[in-house]
Parts: sequence; C-alpha cells; structure tokens
Amino acid sequence: MDQDKARDFWKTVVDTGDTLCALLDASPSDQGLHEGIQRIGWIVQTLRDAAADIHPLLTIEVDQVPAADNAVLRIAVSCNHDPDGIDAVQALVATAPAMPPRIQVCAFTPPTPKEMARELASLEILGQEIPVQQVRFLAAPNATVPGTFDVACFLPNAAVTEMDPQSLPGALIADIMLSMGIGELRVMTRVRSIGIAVTDQPPPESLNAWDLVEVIDSAPAH
Repeated sequence: MDQDKARDFWKTVVDTGDTLCALLDASPSDQGLHEGIQRIGWIVQTLRDAAADIHPLLTIEVDQVPAADNAVLRIAVSCNHDPDGIDAVQALVATAPAMPPRIQVCAFTPPTPKEMARELASLEILGQEIPVQQVRFLAAPNATVPGTFDVACFLPNAAVTEMDPQSLPGALIADIMLSMGIGELRVMTRVRSIGIAVTDQPPPESLNAWDLVEVIDSAPAH
C-alpha cells in the first residue's frame, strides 16, 4: 500500500471532521441544512475517490449511528464484498490516526444493530417497499469447508426487483438483507453459498438476518 496516499486519505478525514459531524445534531428546519448535506456528499465522494486511488476495490461508507449520549459518524472502509479487497481494507484501517471524538472508523461495513433492525417494518429499495420481517434465512454448516455456511433465503414476491438476474429472482434484496444482518466481512468469509426461494410461507424455524450472527459465530472460523 502506498503509505503517502494512505496518510493523505486520513488527513482528509481529520481535516473535514467538523464538517462531517455538523449534521449530527442538525434538525430538518436548520438553515443551510441542504447546503450542508451537499458539502458532506462532496466530502464522501472525495474520500471514495481517494480510497479507490489507493486500491481499486476500496470504497467508503459513511453513516450515523447512536452512541452512549449522542450520535457519532461511522466511516467504514469497504471492498464492495470482494474478498480480493480484504487485505487492502485491513491495511488502510491499520494506518488510521486518532479520530475526532465523534468519528468512528471501522474495517468493513458492519451489520445493522439488532435493536435497530427489529424496529424496521420495511425498507424502500428501487422504489419498492420491502417488508423486512418477511425476509427470512436458514444457515447450515457447509460440508466441505469448516467454519463456513450454506445460507438459504426465503423472501416474499414483493422483494423481487427488476435488478435481479433473470435466473435468480430476489437476489438483490437477499444480498442487501444478508449484509445488513451479518455484515460485510462475514458475508465474504463465512458464507459459502446462498440459495433463494420466493415464497410467502418461509419455514417456521427460519430467522431474521440479524439473528444469523449468533449462528455463524457459534462455529469457529478456519
């Protein structure tokens, strides 16, 4: 990894920290909110361009997450679920300096916290309302690769989108929900295969995506 590019990347994060955090406490009625959102969008794109210049598989995700007494901005270094980018993600995060108090840095996009996910009734994706609680999963240990799982996803007809491959209806939502449930790194390293069934009657023992974390983590990684 080019250490100079990595150092410049993190300098940009630190130098723009105040701007990145400006919207954490802003209300929708605050003057200048729209302009602030535009500035943050520009900063995030700048960070993504800089990360891609370090390694073509790197990208950046920025979101707001609750903390003990307020909210913090989380900057996740990601590789778009491509296992070939795992080392690059870890190498860039390893060079991160101390961050401003309200900014967190993590390697890979983490799962949605279970307490937040349970409150989600639906997600709007590509203009469609996806009933989150109706997208269900089962995970079984893979027979040939210890520590990995074959995952089956059961999702309703409402979760089929025009972006799905013709041979795999529901694939987009299955991927999004699995990533939200178990996080990017587990998807890349612990999931061996994904099967999809479009049905309004999933098996009664099937789980929400975020409940898979305990199942997967119960088996040691190899």
